[in-house]
Amino acid sequence: MMLLFMSCAIFCVGQELTTNSEPSFGRESYDYTTIELKDRFHNTLKLGKWDNLFLHNEEQFAPIYVGDIKPVIQLVYKPEKTGNRTEFETISPLYPTKQSLTLTIDTTRTIGMPMSVWEYCKKPEYRREFMAFPVFIENISNDTLIVGDGDMFPISIEAKDKDGIWRRILNPLELECGTDLKAIFLAPHQISITAIPICEGSFRTKIRLVFKSPKNQFIFSNAIDGYVEENLLK
Repeated sequence: MMLLFMSCAIFCVGQELTTNSEPSFGRESYDYTTIELKDRFHNTLKLGKWDNLFLHNEEQFAPIYVGDIKPVIQLVYKPEKTGNRTEFETISPLYPTKQSLTLTIDTTRTIGMPMSVWEYCKKPEYRREFMAFPVFIENISNDTLIVGDGDMFPISIEAKDKDGIWRRILNPLELECGTDLKAIFLAPHQISITAIPICEGSFRTKIRLVFKSPKNQFIFSNAIDGYVEENLLK
């Protein structure tokens, strides 16, 4: 089931991914492992399960940091507390391309998951108990880019099936026109950090992220080793 969260959408709805190409990067990625990620929460983290990790089985990729590259970054698990928001009416949107945006999954350390979009307006900040890898989204261009709507990025998780074909694991939470949620932007050479869950599964495979920009442009992350259940790869 695909859920639609009402907003002034910048990202298209209802178009299937065509993602069986391999990613290419315009430059060598920044070494994000040199950035210290500070976390004020210390609750125990555990492996998740793909089929019950998200409410309604929809993917949610929300920022836990937005801003400049710094030696030390404090993670924030309540997405609305991160910065870089602007009204759509005040900008001429410029959207990411393969040449202007990179996605990098950092498998050298684990963090927690941000609060769900369904709860963070109602509860104090906390870190969800699921283990995750940090994902660095960087604007490598000299332009300011619109990278999300409200508190969500247009990112999906894919895994290779037994035939080596990339398949979407879950449905993304997508947006339509409606209320006045703000755009998330990245100034030149700024980053955002989100999280990809580390989950159990009986099938070992490759996993990657896909950022869907308007006009069916797809930006791929690096592929990592992971586990899924084969019934999810349809």
